[in-house]
Amino acid sequence: MTKTETNIVLFSITLCWASSYVFMKNLPSSMSSFAYLTITSGIASLIFAVVFFNRLKKFDKPLILRSMMTSIILSITLVFEQKGVATIPASQASFVASLTIVIVPVMLLFFRKKPSKNNVLGIILILCGLAFTSGIKIGEPLNIGVSYMLAACFTTSIYTIAIDRFTKKSDPLLLGIGQMFFSAVFGMILWTIEDPMTFANIAFSRIVIANIFLLAFFAKAYAYIMLMYSQKYANPINVTVIAATEPIITLLLASLIPSTFGSTEHFSVLRLSGAVLIAIGAICAGTNFLERRGGDSTERTHLSLPS
Repeated sequence: MTKTETNIVLFSITLCWASSYVFMKNLPSSMSSFAYLTITSGIASLIFAVVFFNRLKKFDKPLILRSMMTSIILSITLVFEQKGVATIPASQASFVASLTIVIVPVMLLFFRKKPSKNNVLGIILILCGLAFTSGIKIGEPLNIGVSYMLAACFTTSIYTIAIDRFTKKSDPLLLGIGQMFFSAVFGMILWTIEDPMTFANIAFSRIVIANIFLLAFFAKAYAYIMLMYSQKYANPINVTVIAATEPIITLLLASLIPSTFGSTEHFSVLRLSGAVLIAIGAICAGTNFLERRGGDSTERTHLSLPS
């Protein structure tokens, strides 16, 4: 997969995840986080089982262990995200989730991987954009929904780095299938402990079913399989920078798509200013004009977007 193809795939994944915040707002607030995890991951697993049935026999012990490890991290992240989106606007949840742009490079320092000058400039601009749009104010206590999303940021960063390492050693398709299956299993166990009645306590309307299938197919089945393939060829900072454009898409969709429960969002000058800064930051981080100008030939974790 070329760099251009990888970045196109990453942008398509970002589109899926950005829209998922809007569709998650259309799920009833009474739906448990474990129920959401079980149902969406379960449907995605069934899709994989039907489409890739002949590949399942290639699972081995190391792949199963890696799938279980990533599914645990993924399950925790999805639960935090669902709880966060249930209590704050979709666009705000997406903006807070983009703080992984800071956490991932910091974590990579422990592996002696330094961001380039362009990465650093882009991260600073993206942070400025997030400051305008995240709704977080210095000195004020954090909203519980924001706290959940911040926790999801941390686990997402761990997940991104883990997948980067595992996809270099395992079949990306099988790794994606395995982690989705185990996520459904772990979710079902936790859901049963929380509510032994499980499915019997959910009021399934046509709207709820439609949103669940959209989330399961696009935000789970498609997004996570393609993420496995793209991370085989891209580094974690590249993935995180492209994902940082997610709030712009979420802001547009949250304003254009009417919410089932009447919480359609609106544009504001402040939010648009933040979105512009995020876009500029992503472009800066995806180029290398500072490296060329400074003549820095040191090996770094660098990313390049198609020109």
